[in-house]
This record gives sequence, structure tokens and C-alpha cells, in this order.
Amino acid sequence: MNEIKVDIPHCYLWMTDGYHDRDKLFKEYVQGYIQCYYPHLEYKKISGMKAICERRQNNG
Repeated sequence: MNEIKVDIPHCYLWMTDGYHDRDKLFKEYVQGYIQCYYPHLEYKKISGMKAICERRQNNG
């Protein structure tokens, strides 16, 4: 696996603070961030304050 690590914006910590299902909301924010700013990457997981991604396969 060719991992690409993307820094997660720190503001997502305080933006999700106090939310009843913080882990889910944080993950949704990270997935949206990757889709918007790194459309060539596919989100896989979170490790610390890094989103672990892979390059999208070209299917064309």
C-alpha cells in the first residue's frame, strides 16, 4: 500500500468539541476535507492528526 498522509486541520478539534458523537462527526469532517481539497486521493483511515489516504485508481 502506498500511503499518503495528509494533515488534518486542527480547527476540527474545537469544532467537534462537546458533540454527542464526536468521533463520527470528526471522521465526516475529515472525509469531506479530503474529497474537497484532495479529490485525487481516497480516504482510508485516521491516525493521530493525519488522514491516511491512497491515490485513486484511474478507471478510464
